[in-house]
Amino acid sequence: MNEFLHKMRKIEIVVEAEDVKLVEDALRDAGLGGWTILRDVAGMGHGGFHQARTIFNDQTGLVMFVGVGPAEAITAATQRVGSIFRHKPGVLFVSDVEVLRSDYFVAA
Repeated sequence: MNEFLHKMRKIEIVVEAEDVKLVEDALRDAGLGGWTILRDVAGMGHGGFHQARTIFNDQTGLVMFVGVGPAEAITAATQRVGSIFRHKPGVLFVSDVEVLRSDYFVAA
């Protein structure tokens, strides 16, 4: 292992754009210090092809969140997002990653 790299976990969440606030609250409550939001995500799913919708309304289409943090925060985030998925559609992925500047991935 590179002495400059630090082990962390990564969470990726795809939801409908109207559910952005729910996911943001879940990530914040779990203790993540930040995340990236990718709007107008397209791809193939159970319901067929989901096309990105580039229109004037940011409440339609799919959004992907990417966050990195300590294992404890990612575990807490999966539990919170899992409760959202009881009533809303979406997918969640978790993986091990290594990062430079690990202090960037800890909540202040």
